[in-house]
Amino acid sequence: MREGRLIGACIQRLLRRRIVRYALVGAIGIPINLLALALFKHIFTERLYVLAVVASFEVSTTINFVLNQTFTYSEQRHLQGWDWPKRALKAQAASSSGLLLQVLLSLTFKYGLHMNGYVAQVLGITIVFFYNFVVSNRLVFRPAPAPPPPAPASSVSEPDAAR
Repeated sequence: MREGRLIGACIQRLLRRRIVRYALVGAIGIPINLLALALFKHIFTERLYVLAVVASFEVSTTINFVLNQTFTYSEQRHLQGWDWPKRALKAQAASSSGLLLQVLLSLTFKYGLHMNGYVAQVLGITIVFFYNFVVSNRLVFRPAPAPPPPAPASSVSEPDAAR
């Protein structure tokens, strides 16, 4: 019983670390990406493998954005109205550089090193993980700006309304 509580406490401590939550979301995104890649390879055929990689990246990036917003950065509840779509567009823009790196790595592994396309995809995603975390943390999932300090009380009194 005591060991169970100890393990539970360790897991809770780990989950307090944002990078661990981000990694868990990323780990969920890998099978989603691979399933989407299989679907898009079927639709586009092997000749358009690059297009299949990009399309699968978009699917998993969109799902990861929602999961990161609700789980990894759950304390950021300040978003209202159009804030979610604006942040999603920022996430897509920030992910574009990660996409470029990931695609270049995946293609290098697949065509340069003759690896299986799915293995190449997982390696590309894994290598770009830390880059994506830093970019997302600094550019996309920024906390709400602090409210401005209250204006100091004026030393000049208001004119009398009775005059």
